[in-house]
Amino acid sequence: MRRRMIVSTVLLLLAALLTGCVSIPSSGKVQQGDAAPVEAAPDLDILVDPPIVDGTQQQILDGFLLAALSSQNNFQAAYDFLTPAFAEEWQPDAETTVDVLADRGFEQVNETTRRMVTTPAASLGNNGQYEVAAAASPIALPYEFEQIDGQWRISSAPQGIVIDQANFTQVFREYTLYFFDPEYRYLVPDSRWFAGRETAQTSVVQALLGGAAEWLSPGVRTAFPEGTELSPAAVPVTGREAEVSLTGAAFDDRQTAQRMQMQLDASLIGSVRNVGEVAMVLNGVESDAGRPSPQPARDPRVDPRPVVFDGETFGYLSTSGDGITAIDGYSEQIAAADASGAALGPGAEFAAILTPDGVSILAPDEEPLPLDPRAGLITPAVDRAGIIWSVPADTPSDLVWFTTGGDSGRVEVPWSASTIAAIQVSRDGTRMLALLGDGPRTYFVAAAIERAEDGSSISLGPTLLRLADVDGVPIDVAWIDGRTATSLTGLADGSTRLVTQDLGGFANTRSGPSDGVEIDAGNSIRDIRARDAAGTLLVQSGVGWQGRAEGIRFMAAQLPD
Repeated sequence: MRRRMIVSTVLLLLAALLTGCVSIPSSGKVQQGDAAPVEAAPDLDILVDPPIVDGTQQQILDGFLLAALSSQNNFQAAYDFLTPAFAEEWQPDAETTVDVLADRGFEQVNETTRRMVTTPAASLGNNGQYEVAAAASPIALPYEFEQIDGQWRISSAPQGIVIDQANFTQVFREYTLYFFDPEYRYLVPDSRWFAGRETAQTSVVQALLGGAAEWLSPGVRTAFPEGTELSPAAVPVTGREAEVSLTGAAFDDRQTAQRMQMQLDASLIGSVRNVGEVAMVLNGVESDAGRPSPQPARDPRVDPRPVVFDGETFGYLSTSGDGITAIDGYSEQIAAADASGAALGPGAEFAAILTPDGVSILAPDEEPLPLDPRAGLITPAVDRAGIIWSVPADTPSDLVWFTTGGDSGRVEVPWSASTIAAIQVSRDGTRMLALLGDGPRTYFVAAAIERAEDGSSISLGPTLLRLADVDGVPIDVAWIDGRTATSLTGLADGSTRLVTQDLGGFANTRSGPSDGVEIDAGNSIRDIRARDAAGTLLVQSGVGWQGRAEGIRFMAAQLPD
């Protein structure tokens, strides 16, 4: 007989509030001392009661699920609910299913088996990669029981843990790993989530050695040679210095060692609590290679002013919104071409524009050079390598790239959708965002851009990072910084929804401007601005939107110099 989650929720809450779960601070300042590299709230040790004596199968299962909130000693508390034989097999770090507590349901399958039915909201791989669930379909998780000395214990269960959304961030913390773009000019972020904050530095280093997330891997490089191992398999921290001892390769190239040090420093310092310095030991000898020079840039920034066109002038809108500083050589040509959208290349050396005749490239004080004459194109995207990307709105699979020299190629895309509203390339040139329409819903995705060493071919990685999806019609997408993106979706009543998404993390949805048709972002969430159908450029003001300028035809995406 099926038992809905209302009963189990009461049991879980009672267990947590009355006897089952107590939070005790295990770290934090006792006396004044040196400032820590990471400002964080004190860690909480979640103490879980042992199995209830003479507990029912459901009570044992409830206790086991509750024990997932205690990550101390690799979820040691959860093992008390398992038979000795299964305790040897169960791997809590195999995978994590993130669900909604109120959506859980339970049913008795037979005398020794219960089944939990739940709908995953996300999953966490054993490498710490957080992925939004591709579909809102329920899954059934079987739990088998056996009596040990007259007490029910779990003898079989899915590998990994199940944890609800509300408690996920109480157990797991987000850490940013860094890899390189193919030219080693930029550090590229890769978000991961790990439990067990006392061993976070070890988890981060092991993940670095394991390489970038599957979706990101084709577009980035790592400095660690193949076969590099952490030995011993732990990263001790003494006096805020983390010691990373690596073996398994020759490590005889100084530039490679410098880049390895750079990756370790960027991934540990300022991310992992109490780590302010990293000592890298290579085959038993502490490295003195230092960092590469010049150092790769992390999270390159653009001009905080939006680039706009008001029908006469193409340039930077002032902070007050009462004037535009023209970018030399563009305004007259853009007006003459009747452009409806544009993307500005690095250093404003060129612009890709959308006109009634298609997509063209425009250099200062020159006539537009047609590139893509296809009908129904969306505003093109530009990347730091000087590549222009173009695709028709109604055929999302027909993505084509063009160089400023006239070369072009068709790209196999990893997405499937009925429409595409916008694309934009990250400022480091390694990733592309796409905002897609699929029936009544909008979703946006990220894909790695894979380039040949000689630049002769360009492709997108075969695996997507699926981001948030919402009801409505896709409108626009933009990068906020190296690890955060935003999208705008329209609803039937003219209202819009603005989604801000941490790549590899959570999304936040809020009301967008009425009749919004375009968005742009500077270098932070506070810098998001929008344009409505009447041509008003709007900025966020509290929970609403405030007009900043009138008569704006379009905003143009920009790149760092």
